[in-house]
Amino acid sequence: MKKQIFTFCALSFFTFSAKAQTDSLKINLDFRTRAELDNGYKTLIPENKKPETNVFSRARLGVDYYWKDLELFISLQDARVWGEVSSTNQRSGTLNVNEAWAKYNFNKNAALKIGRQILSYDDERLLGALDWQMQGRSFDAAKGIFRLSPQSKLEAVVTYNNDDNDANDLPDRELYSILDSGERTKSMQILHYQYLWPKASLSFIGLNNVVQHLNGTHYDMLTVGMNAKKYFGNVGFFGSAYWQTGKNSLAQSKNAYQFSANVDFILTQNANIILGTEWLSGSDYNGDVSKNNSFSPLYGTNHKFNGFMDYFFVGNHFNSVGLKDFYLKSHFKLNPKASLAFDLHAFTGNAELGYDVANNKEYSRYLGTEGDVVFTYKVASIFTMQLGHSQMFATDGMKYLKNVANPASMQSWTWLGLNFMTRFKVK
Repeated sequence: MKKQIFTFCALSFFTFSAKAQTDSLKINLDFRTRAELDNGYKTLIPENKKPETNVFSRARLGVDYYWKDLELFISLQDARVWGEVSSTNQRSGTLNVNEAWAKYNFNKNAALKIGRQILSYDDERLLGALDWQMQGRSFDAAKGIFRLSPQSKLEAVVTYNNDDNDANDLPDRELYSILDSGERTKSMQILHYQYLWPKASLSFIGLNNVVQHLNGTHYDMLTVGMNAKKYFGNVGFFGSAYWQTGKNSLAQSKNAYQFSANVDFILTQNANIILGTEWLSGSDYNGDVSKNNSFSPLYGTNHKFNGFMDYFFVGNHFNSVGLKDFYLKSHFKLNPKASLAFDLHAFTGNAELGYDVANNKEYSRYLGTEGDVVFTYKVASIFTMQLGHSQMFATDGMKYLKNVANPASMQSWTWLGLNFMTRFKVK
């Protein structure tokens, strides 16, 4: 594993020094708060249980410094639930470093970026910033950036993880205790290539997770895939396809897939409708326990894809029955400041859910239908307000999957968000 890291660094340093940039300092300020009424968010709320109300907030301060060919960036973040820290508490525990990295440009075509950083590729199906969640997502990584042509770029990334806990280590190896996005990943190696045309793009990614079993054994879990997009006038086609193989953290043999296909109809300058489907493979409830056919989106921004109520792959649904999502998404610009989005999803499992003993048959794979509505209003250039409401119409299959025998008749999630963001140059 160390050999892989040294090889990566050597490849990144082969180029010559480039023309200097202007010495400058930029500041990013980002504050957002969101009030939520949870009446069935992420899972079904049981009958007679009252909805829960929470207010979340995030404050970020980013400092971006440029000197010649070097860029240094640090982002401090406080993400919290209102009231989780007492008014007299001296040590919050919610303040952390979201990003801290250095980037050196060897020339206009090659650069090295190292440190805590956001990794975001394509539509964020596999790797994304997770900006919907207040805490977001970032990695400790080294990344080489190579501009192959004005239209194409190659990025190579290596991460290496350790929890600095020697108490539970074996005599001959380090044990990693952090389970993240369904896997205990000791290291990642990523290759991402992208080519852009006018109104079109094509990209390929290879992501190898070196995962660790609880006994300390390492396995490789490889994910390869592609994203493509092309517009012909007012109609666009886009989609993705991935395949996973190797072994996961449970030492199960992995053979899983994902694909999505979408058509974007641009009706007017202010309105468009997307029709599409996404399939993520799953494992049958009575399948071979030594094998795993459940596709894992790993570090994807799943809130963007399979309904805003986050019933799938947001801290849940890993190594489960997979998903088939059939959807209609629409967006309408009402005026220069206001817009309205409406999404409709129909969900089914992509594998057998389980056996319904009471009715002497297997559960239907149909899980339910979800509707999402979001109204966005730009109050000022740095201030945006959003109001959203989502509702889930669940079936018996969803009740079984979420293990809620008597859910309430109304499953919904309502939220109000206020976002303030600005960026300015100090010198």
